Amino acid sequence: MDIDSLIACAKRPEPYEAGTALMWTDPYISKRLLACHLDPDTDLASRRAVKIDLTVDWILSQAGREGMDILDLGCGPGLYAERLAARGHRVTGVDFSRTSIDYAEGVARKSRSGVEYRCGDYLNLDYRDRFDLAIMIYLDFCVLKPAERAALLARVAAALRRGGRFVFDVVNGVDIEAKVLRPSWELASGGFWREGPCLALGDGLHYPEIKALLNRHLVIDRGGRVERYHFWSTYYEPGDLEPLAAAAGFASLRCFPGFLPGAGPFDGDRVSFCVAEKG
Repeated sequence: MDIDSLIACAKRPEPYEAGTALMWTDPYISKRLLACHLDPDTDLASRRAVKIDLTVDWILSQAGREGMDILDLGCGPGLYAERLAARGHRVTGVDFSRTSIDYAEGVARKSRSGVEYRCGDYLNLDYRDRFDLAIMIYLDFCVLKPAERAALLARVAAALRRGGRFVFDVVNGVDIEAKVLRPSWELASGGFWREGPCLALGDGLHYPEIKALLNRHLVIDRGGRVERYHFWSTYYEPGDLEPLAAAAGFASLRCFPGFLPGAGPFDGDRVSFCVAEKG
């Protein structure tokens, strides 16, 4: 790859412009991503176990019922779903990654938790009046484009019974510049992005006009193949979310900043947990 092509790849993308590849469905990267989910010493893909336990306790305190039917959107390897099932709830988990779902199904068989896992896009939900609670945890809502947000909220509302609640977390505007990915590069014989040698360049961009951050990674392998990975994250304040929830059929929305302890980019008062209740 020549320098002019690299410079062209470095231009500022248009808002919500997609990359050229997805990591969740890549046979190699999805396995490395699963390892990150399961790593007890990092918050890179999932929060650490102590934070997951705190979150599950808090979610159930907001739901206020025993023996619920729960929908876990973006369930990954089942870290929340299995805990909720162990607390006596019936859980359905949906995730885009076949690697994560295969792992979660193996855990469910061993634990006999009864969790039902479904590999698919949660933007295509087709449930009706089936669940008492839906959850989407670890900032998945933030990656959705504007049209996808409205579609997702409408489908979640349809899946919930009357009085059901949707609990999700979002990046908020507190200390926003600390959340912008700093420039980085990695030249390695193998690692997260590729099994063989590659050069990985990363940086972050802030789009204040749409309240969005972009983490982007340019990966070049030994054969000169280039892929761009774009990870968009919209940040929200309560006033941004309330009309979206109302339009989808939710009667109320409450936001709770600062629920999780810590001072990282996605902890403490830099993240808000939201509870929307279906009318």
